[in-house]
Amino acid sequence: MRNYRFLINDQFQANSIAEDLRVQLDINRFNDVNILSVDNRNEVLVQIYESNGAAQETVESFMQDYHKGIVME
Repeated sequence: MRNYRFLINDQFQANSIAEDLRVQLDINRFNDVNILSVDNRNEVLVQIYESNGAAQETVESFMQDYHKGIVME
């Protein structure tokens, strides 16, 4: 399992970005990805199975313009 913490730029809200990411992943039929927004820290937490490289690429591409930092765990 790979965990990402996306630190969201101040002009965006984590909850809104998390919802949009869920829609994108649903469109691409990636059902095994967990997404959680932490509004008080303006972060989006994403859990992806390491074997799902396509989902990882989709998440990283989607989040590219919204985050100011990433913490991978």
